[in-house]
Amino acid sequence: MRVSVEDLDVGKLYSLRYESQGKFLAIVDKFSQNSEKHAMLVSRSPQRRLLEQIDLDKVESYWMTTYDVLGAILPSLEALEDLVTSRVSNHEGVIFIEGIERLVALNGFSELMAMVMKIKDSLHRKQWIVIFTINEEVFDEIQLTKWHKEVIPWTIVEKEELTNIDISIKEVLSSEPDNSVAEEYETSGNKLSFLTKIPRDGYTKDILRKRILQWRRMGLDVSAAEPALYSTSDDDGYLIYKKVEQNARRAVELDNRLDLLEERGIKSEVTKMRFRIRQLTGFDAVEKRIDELI
Repeated sequence: MRVSVEDLDVGKLYSLRYESQGKFLAIVDKFSQNSEKHAMLVSRSPQRRLLEQIDLDKVESYWMTTYDVLGAILPSLEALEDLVTSRVSNHEGVIFIEGIERLVALNGFSELMAMVMKIKDSLHRKQWIVIFTINEEVFDEIQLTKWHKEVIPWTIVEKEELTNIDISIKEVLSSEPDNSVAEEYETSGNKLSFLTKIPRDGYTKDILRKRILQWRRMGLDVSAAEPALYSTSDDDGYLIYKKVEQNARRAVELDNRLDLLEERGIKSEVTKMRFRIRQLTGFDAVEKRIDELI
């Protein structure tokens, strides 16, 4: 995943096509972990929901909301412009912004572009980059052309994203003995895959956070692993991780067996069972039903 800003020009605005918040936050997290530059995020979600996906100690974050709470920014063009222009007056870094769709709905395209031009002017000769993520379907063809004229399109290759995150884990786990199950990653659909087991001596909260991101991208509900991120004891946190890891691996095993049923044309029931095991529940019932159908 290309999240290094070394190949992006400072003083410029970039536009990233919105796919999902999880993928966008993975980009923010990857950048914040691998760069000495400052990272700032304006998000549509409150900080308590961001904790499981990014390290807020390394990302200056703001929640776009009408609630009057600490770390909030009003959903208005003026508030966003003021925040960005004041921030870029010092230091250097990257500002990530989501939630533009809401501002378009509230203010219209012309007002949005007026704000963009003011931010663009404020970036002149500054060591900052601004990256917007936006669902381009909110624009018509003419508007999209105007948007990309001022905000440069930026593309990320999803397959590289998954590979690079796993490489960062493997570097820490290089002493782990080989497991007989080969690792593979699928970037289309929600194919479940076996991931490298994390040994106790390689376990850290940063590694766990990356693992949670990987599980979530496969569609697994691993909310049970979240308490480990806040545990004051790594030993206790590791025990929580191990329990979820065991359930995740069992889900992969069952999902692979469901492939056989799907090949036999049993699609509707397979879809329901896939959803169930992705919640990491009902394993025994699903396994019994698979045995009956096979």
